[in-house]
Amino acid sequence: MRQLEDNTSVAGIDVSKAHLDVGLLGSGQVRRFAHDAIGFRDLGDWLQTQGITRVGLEATGGYERALMQHLQSSGFTVIRHQPLEVRLFARLQRVRAKNDRIDALVIAAITARTATPSRPISPALLELAEWLTAYEQVADQIARLKTACEHVHLDALKRHYEELMRHCKDSKARILGDILARIRMHPQLCQRYDLLRSLPGVGEVVAAVLVVRMPELGELSRGQAASLIGVAPFDRDSGAQKGSRRISGGRERPRRFLYIAALTAKRNSQTFASFAARLKDAGKPPKLVNVAVMRKLIEAANLVLKRQTPWQSEMQTT
Repeated sequence: MRQLEDNTSVAGIDVSKAHLDVGLLGSGQVRRFAHDAIGFRDLGDWLQTQGITRVGLEATGGYERALMQHLQSSGFTVIRHQPLEVRLFARLQRVRAKNDRIDALVIAAITARTATPSRPISPALLELAEWLTAYEQVADQIARLKTACEHVHLDALKRHYEELMRHCKDSKARILGDILARIRMHPQLCQRYDLLRSLPGVGEVVAAVLVVRMPELGELSRGQAASLIGVAPFDRDSGAQKGSRRISGGRERPRRFLYIAALTAKRNSQTFASFAARLKDAGKPPKLVNVAVMRKLIEAANLVLKRQTPWQSEMQTT
């Protein structure tokens, strides 16, 4: 990451549910604002009076989304950091203490060393992301209820669990219907959805997840899509020692759905089945084969969106 020349124009924000702690790099000044619409407005006005043009914040499970959207629409360059990045940076700088004030200044410091801003997220995608989160939560609840039901011996209690599962499954179906209807309301999102549906193994749920949670697809160069979702192998070499390649990081939520799509593609597509068979015949372990199929599939998704043409088996993705 390269150092920006003017550190006085950088601020870091520690986001919590109730308030925002804002630190200015250089002066070390920190102020607190309420985490609401009035606080957003006061924060923006204050940043402008301080000559701030670049703002960093930490991903906090969605609490940062509204603030990020407000700052970007107000003309600020915003960089969203992953929590692990901030923790490791603080350790590198030998910052051992931790509180809201220190976190804000650490975020400001790492922002000054990060060149690439986060892309603005459209209100439509933000809304769809909440619907997808609800879908995932209901799906997880069904899985928990199914596990609980398997360990119940009383018939009356088993019927109770089965009734809860039926209710959750109905809710899951309705939520998915709402998600797909909302995608159809936006021509650009609908076009991306239809192109992704042409891919082997990509059903309506996986296509919707990729549309919403991977908006960068179609704009990435070769290998970037795999790295972004977390299925790209990284070297682990040191001197003469050659370590095994490992995947690391990436977006966990869409990766879970990509895994399901890859298993389906491996079964039903001659292209992906042959690719998996070649790896298996070469002695690759099953887990590595599955990850390789996932990598090929996400690169194919990036390719069809870049070319704006449906999937064809002769497309070269590896």
